[in-house]
Amino acid sequence: MLKKTIIAATALVVSFVAFQPVEQAEARVNIGVHLGGPGYYGPGYYAPRPYYAPRPYYAPRPYYAPRVSRCTKARRKIRNRGYYRIRAIDCRGSRFTFHAKRGGQWFRLRVKARSGYIYKVTYL
Repeated sequence: MLKKTIIAATALVVSFVAFQPVEQAEARVNIGVHLGGPGYYGPGYYAPRPYYAPRPYYAPRPYYAPRVSRCTKARRKIRNRGYYRIRAIDCRGSRFTFHAKRGGQWFRLRVKARSGYIYKVTYL
């Protein structure tokens, strides 16, 4: 008896699922015809757009880093690179000269005043 009831219930559920009304699928198709003549601007453009001339290119001004104004700022940059016992020899003009120690050896350091870049290192 229980077996017949389970089979009947399963058949009833399957019949409800199988015979549900199906909604009509709607197909939307968009067809565009593009001919490769004047006024064709590529796929997706259905009407010619007004032409705007590109803005003229102006080269940007050259970037100049702010000048390291004092020997103390250049000295700080040298210290951050591992040198110690730093002595300022010449802090005039566009390049500064320092003597500094690193790893027990003395060096002469040439530093660009504008950027603080150590561009030349020599042994003393």
